[in-house]
Amino acid sequence: MRKKQRRRPLQEQRPSGLPSLITYPLWVRSPLGVLTTADILLIMGFFIVVMYYFGRKCYKSFKIIDTYPYLYDPNSGAQQKLYEAFRYFGTISMIPFALLWVPVARGSPLLRLLGMPFQRAVRYHIWLSCIMIIFASVHGTGFIVFFLKTGQRTKIYSKHAGYTLAGLLAWIVGIAIWITSLPFFRRRWQEFFFSVHHAYTVFTLLLLYHQINSYRYYIIPLLLFLVDRFLRFLQSRKLVDVLSAKILESDAIELRFPLSSVGEALPGKALSTWCIQLPSVSKAQWHFFNTAFTQNTDPKEVAIIIKPLGGWTNKLLKQLLSDTSRPFSFKARVEGPYDDPSDFYLEYQTLILVGGGIGIYPLLAIVEDILIRYARGENENTRLPTSIELYYCVHTWQDICVLDLVELNNVLESFGLQIKVHAYITSRSRDDYQATPQLQSNMATNRPLDLDVYRIARSTWNSRTLRTNQNTVSPVSDLSAAGSNIWVGIITIASMIGYFVISGLANLHIIRYYELSNYNHAHVLLASVLLGILVSGGLFAFFWHSDLSSKNENLRITTQPPQIVSDSASSSVRRPEVNFEGLEAFTWKGDLRICSRPEWNDVFNELGRKYKGNMIGVIVCGPTSMQQDVAIQCKKHSAYPSSFQYYSLPFDF
Repeated sequence: MRKKQRRRPLQEQRPSGLPSLITYPLWVRSPLGVLTTADILLIMGFFIVVMYYFGRKCYKSFKIIDTYPYLYDPNSGAQQKLYEAFRYFGTISMIPFALLWVPVARGSPLLRLLGMPFQRAVRYHIWLSCIMIIFASVHGTGFIVFFLKTGQRTKIYSKHAGYTLAGLLAWIVGIAIWITSLPFFRRRWQEFFFSVHHAYTVFTLLLLYHQINSYRYYIIPLLLFLVDRFLRFLQSRKLVDVLSAKILESDAIELRFPLSSVGEALPGKALSTWCIQLPSVSKAQWHFFNTAFTQNTDPKEVAIIIKPLGGWTNKLLKQLLSDTSRPFSFKARVEGPYDDPSDFYLEYQTLILVGGGIGIYPLLAIVEDILIRYARGENENTRLPTSIELYYCVHTWQDICVLDLVELNNVLESFGLQIKVHAYITSRSRDDYQATPQLQSNMATNRPLDLDVYRIARSTWNSRTLRTNQNTVSPVSDLSAAGSNIWVGIITIASMIGYFVISGLANLHIIRYYELSNYNHAHVLLASVLLGILVSGGLFAFFWHSDLSSKNENLRITTQPPQIVSDSASSSVRRPEVNFEGLEAFTWKGDLRICSRPEWNDVFNELGRKYKGNMIGVIVCGPTSMQQDVAIQCKKHSAYPSSFQYYSLPFDF
């Protein structure tokens, strides 16, 4: 995890040295992806605690069976021990089940205290879910085999074995959720994955039916998650107007949303993430996108970039290209922002940024954040990165156009910041270069070209932007799970107090006087949870909403009606054109390679010589293979006098 750090003054900067536990890739090609030393220590510590608890429970039960053999059939002592072992597998499955709620409580106070960004915490949710399913499967299949071997099969499905049947159904639901969460299903049928994943409510209810006393393991993490979910629901109820939609040369789409005038939701961090739903595209799908900064942007706006890669994104592009018969009016539901509070990339004088495809977007946000800090004069008191090497791998030459979103202006020359781009176009098909003879002629040479060649090759392209013509627009709500620390903390504490008070009253006046079944007890428990959140937490959420309403009015902007101009390059589709972006903003310095990929060993050898004696931050956002290749080189070259500190950003997220 990354702790929130105060920026060091110039004289206190960390000297060169060995990689830290959180940046040294100890196991690169693991089944879980690239694992740092801290990840492995965390996993080992978790299993030590869980296995100790399991062993302790089994030891006590086995000792009782051996000490009092007359209580059991002499021929069934081993079977009874097996029964107890399977039972305790169910018990220890509650430990990862309790912890897996914490990472997905996106804006919870606990994640803020740990300084762990939600984007990184999701991987722990995946790991814990897999561990929980494994333990639960051993528990469930073990009991099924045990009952079949001992002639007690009726305990599995008879109406008198309802609690066992509830556990079996919970296990089946859990397996279904886990299978549809695998990358194979999630990437192809995201809407199906999203719908099935909401069966966690059914799983939790069946789990309570199966073993009501297990709620003590996970009630606090569950409350944290439900409070976060309640606040996200309140924020996303409000429809937000899309201010503009820009279609780039690669068909990537830049959408801009207005922020409220209060300013609590301003995306102050480069690695902010937003969760977006576009009802006109799909009422079920939500997708995460990184903030895309632009220096000349109104601070009351936020921009995201969407690359058409799947059904949802292509449907959005089709709507923007074809629906030009009426004034532009696009609505969205927005949750966030979810920030990375550490700003870890500011700790290094030299940054190596490696992006593949859509992985370039968070890296550009980092670059622009550094540029903005230079423009503010922060380099006078704190040490900021002075050298940035950006490696960008794309499939087609059109994808490089996203670099235009960062306007370098005169910051580089004024403050001595050195930024160099190394772009790689991996496509080897001549058809992809037919429109660019300047690039096509260099396909067989494999020698680096100046980025000016790319600029000349695309000199006929103009970005197209469609803007709203509304004078009053609805901004992103500040009432958010990722909003004010004070208000979120108050609502979380109030919800927990409300639950404990209502649950205590229910124990005194209902559970204590009536012999409730697991089913009824579970219903009382869930009613206590919901009432605690909706009544106690909802009361303070209402106060927060009232406080915001007293400060905030709808953001007012003045726009010109969009102009519709037919695109000469496409006779079948009319593209909206409002303004044309000039190419003078493309001031990146660097080289371009055609039909090739980086030779990472050579790249890191050269970087080691160039920045000898420096501690270098390496940030990669790309496919798993790219992350592994870069991690291998960081591990290989992380020795004195240079040290490469490895960081990865979520790519499939």
